[in-house]
Amino acid sequence: MAAKKFNPVTPNNEVGVYFIKSRAVTVDVPFGETACWIKSTVGGVIVFKNSVLGEVSVIGTEAGEAIPIVCDEIVSSATIDGTLYTTTATGMYWITVPQQLTR
Repeated sequence: MAAKKFNPVTPNNEVGVYFIKSRAVTVDVPFGETACWIKSTVGGVIVFKNSVLGEVSVIGTEAGEAIPIVCDEIVSSATIDGTLYTTTATGMYWITVPQQLTR
């Protein structure tokens, strides 16, 4: 019996999330590309930057949680809507995924 081919219309439904590249985060150092997931081994607050959109945002994480965040840098702190937020999560990794799986 032949192996099934991936369906190009819904590629991630068949294999889950498929990571292709991951690196450790160095806070305040741009990744050099856009990541779409961040994993934190020690939970806390993550302040992240998306240079393409010119946005800085914040989110809280739990230990070991991987969160879909489109960003290209984790920053140590930023003032967002008048409130100062500081990154407290540690042991972070940025992750990219392919746009499409090939058949």
